[in-house]
Amino acid sequence: MSTLNSVEIAKELSRLGYVLVVGNKHANGYEHPALNGRVFVKMSKTGDPVYEQPFLIHPDHRSSPDWGAIKALSPTQPNIEYRNTNMTGFPKVGGSGSKLAIALDIPGPAELHQLLELLGHRGLCKGAKQQAEMAELEQLGSVLGNNGITDTEREALIKARIGQGDYRDALLAYWGGCAVTDCTIPALLRASHIKPWRTASASERLDPYNGLLLIPNLDLAFDQGLISFDDHGQILFSPDLDPDSARALNLHSHLRLRQIEARHKGYLAWHRDNLFRK
Repeated sequence: MSTLNSVEIAKELSRLGYVLVVGNKHANGYEHPALNGRVFVKMSKTGDPVYEQPFLIHPDHRSSPDWGAIKALSPTQPNIEYRNTNMTGFPKVGGSGSKLAIALDIPGPAELHQLLELLGHRGLCKGAKQQAEMAELEQLGSVLGNNGITDTEREALIKARIGQGDYRDALLAYWGGCAVTDCTIPALLRASHIKPWRTASASERLDPYNGLLLIPNLDLAFDQGLISFDDHGQILFSPDLDPDSARALNLHSHLRLRQIEARHKGYLAWHRDNLFRK
């Protein structure tokens, strides 16, 4: 599975306004005014990218209430005992000059943003997500404007992309709450496409049977392919989701889609075949 390497992570941190405060041949440390603390990115002596768990965070995050969500963002089990002498500001390992860190893999920029927010950089996800959505919507508007689509259809597609308008209303009307837990607080519900927007056709993007209304932990796990659902609505767990993380996210084998119709099944099959991590 492709993940960000150390050079790509460093570039994204710089783009987000992170400043290099500790530079050495093994691990570079970065800080940001909105983050209380420091993160490190592995370096190689040759200057080549590091691909194996290149992102390093403080070990105190193991006791954070967000630890389960932090682990769920990494496609591999975090190395919670990574040791290196160059991570200035991180705790020392008794009887040695090494410092202790947690080493993580990062699937992509969106997951890096989510992780940084979990580490304490509040508001980052919202801002980064809005910027990405605006760029995507500008491109979408240009594409739709050149394909003979009416203004009404164009507006419906754009609103569906950002989880508003008739599409979200249709999901709320069908599910009445979270498709799994029955949570009915609108602010906690995310309109999620089963077959993602980037691969769906225009009609599939507006099809309410290609949508699930989910609470955030289920939405993120489903989007990352850590869970899926069979044709009867029973939850499926990826081998990449370890039992401790599943428990921390309150994910268990008794969860299932509360109602399911034949028109859902094709989309769910696509998700199992293309996104679910088997």
